[in-house]
Amino acid sequence: MLRVTVCGDGPIAHSVALVAAWMGHAVRIVVSDTESWADRLRGELPDGSRIEVPLQMVSTSASDCIPGSDIVLVCVGHCDIASALETIAPHVTARMLVGGVPGFGGFGIHARRVLPRQVSVFGLQRIPFVVASHRPGRSVRLSGIRRQTYVAAMPCDNALANSTLVGQVLGVLAVPVSHYINIELSPSNSIVNPARLYALFGDGTRSAGKATAGAAGEVEFFTGWDEESSRALLRLDAELQSGCRSIPRDTSFVAPILFQYDADGVRTLTMRFRRLATLSNRPLAMPADDGLQELARNSPYFTEDIDYGLASIRRILGLAGASVPFMDEILRWRTGLGANADGQDMLKGMAAIAPFPDIETLVATLD
Repeated sequence: MLRVTVCGDGPIAHSVALVAAWMGHAVRIVVSDTESWADRLRGELPDGSRIEVPLQMVSTSASDCIPGSDIVLVCVGHCDIASALETIAPHVTARMLVGGVPGFGGFGIHARRVLPRQVSVFGLQRIPFVVASHRPGRSVRLSGIRRQTYVAAMPCDNALANSTLVGQVLGVLAVPVSHYINIELSPSNSIVNPARLYALFGDGTRSAGKATAGAAGEVEFFTGWDEESSRALLRLDAELQSGCRSIPRDTSFVAPILFQYDADGVRTLTMRFRRLATLSNRPLAMPADDGLQELARNSPYFTEDIDYGLASIRRILGLAGASVPFMDEILRWRTGLGANADGQDMLKGMAAIAPFPDIETLVATLD
């Protein structure tokens, strides 16, 4: 039995805490408010099985939960990564492992800046569980469990040991990755969701997009996927794959989109998304033209996946001298929609990477 501390109180943290406790580990959780939390967490698995697991401790204080932990899993949004790491740093010791679930959006870069150098850090390239719904502090329903997840470590040589531990804690096949840059360039939410948003609302993508965006109602974000969204995604992926060739480390785990989804082109890729039953019931309100700015201020698809995810990928590829005109087009469009809900411009998502003068300095930091 391992002593596992989960930091975060969103749906990802709920799913990780549930599964880690179900796997027989002692789970503590650091949350922003304990009022809604019980000492047991209920869950429903993708096969319909219902489980209930104990939580050893629920606290708002990292100093209560982290001492004595074997592994600390940080499960917060990209905008909260830096503050979460700064909060836990005084309580982390060299014998602990600290991991990001997920580990992109600047997690590795922030961790190297904030945590003691002797601490082994790791990150997951994807979220291991698909959360259908959750009741804060009480229950979580999982609609899917990914067949595998990639795990990278800093130092790089720790990837095998860390991935083995992740597999034990989360009960998923964890595959060790050659270098952490494969996690920061994760070809998942950071390019999939911006592609979908731009196909729906972006300038010049399609004439029907404006009319659709101005109509009342909702659209299914994933199972309503269309060919314009697939074309946008493949354009982003082409820039990502081309840029990876300029990175002075192995990036073979940044798998092309067509490979990930077992597709051979736009039509089959569209079909794959439309058949993602585990991601059904993800409606997105279709605002009128004057409501798009409000959506951009408040939707995590914008504030997380563009402002931090896509922005950090673009900055990394920029340091490598890659040409990414379509990424720039989307980021300019996003900037034109104004600040996010915190009043911050989306370019703040590049802040963690801004101090690096070149790509070699960045990847060496992640070695």
